[in-house]
Amino acid sequence: MGLNPSFPIPVPKTIISFEPEISYNTSGVKKKDIEIEYDKTGFESATEKNFQAFVEERKKAREARERFEDLDALQKKFTRYTLAQLETFKFQFMSFDINQDGLIDYHELQIALDELGDSSTKQERRLAFDQIDVDHSDSIDFEEFIELLTVVSKDGSLSDAIGKMCKRGTDKMSIIRTMSVDRQLQLGLF
Repeated sequence: MGLNPSFPIPVPKTIISFEPEISYNTSGVKKKDIEIEYDKTGFESATEKNFQAFVEERKKAREARERFEDLDALQKKFTRYTLAQLETFKFQFMSFDINQDGLIDYHELQIALDELGDSSTKQERRLAFDQIDVDHSDSIDFEEFIELLTVVSKDGSLSDAIGKMCKRGTDKMSIIRTMSVDRQLQLGLF
């Protein structure tokens, strides 16, 4: 006989459920068509709150990406620019947009300005960022970026560092576009 019994012993199964016990009746069948009210734990509340913020952030990034990709719609809105110019602006925008979510947040702008040797203070940068962020979403989308370029090209105002950086980037992209592929390879641009 040994250690194994000759008759089967029922082993209780632990059912894993991610729903509260009150979602089930006394026989273990899930209740149907009943709105179940229960107190959420602190962990559930925190998870729900943070997940909702993540979903909203992803939705905002997806919408920005869609607008970023639709150059025809942008050309209709910004008639003073050609498709080639908008494409140049797009590449320039991408150089600021470190995480490539279609938005430039304040942190990404800080990094870009630091890399370019800008000596403006955090307060000056924040003020310039807030001027560019006209919809107060705490990020600069591509349309706001184009608006910045339009303002800078008209009167040179706004943040000088950001404006000069955008103008310099646009000028460099125009020069690169006119180069042959051989010349671009010689200069190490690929």
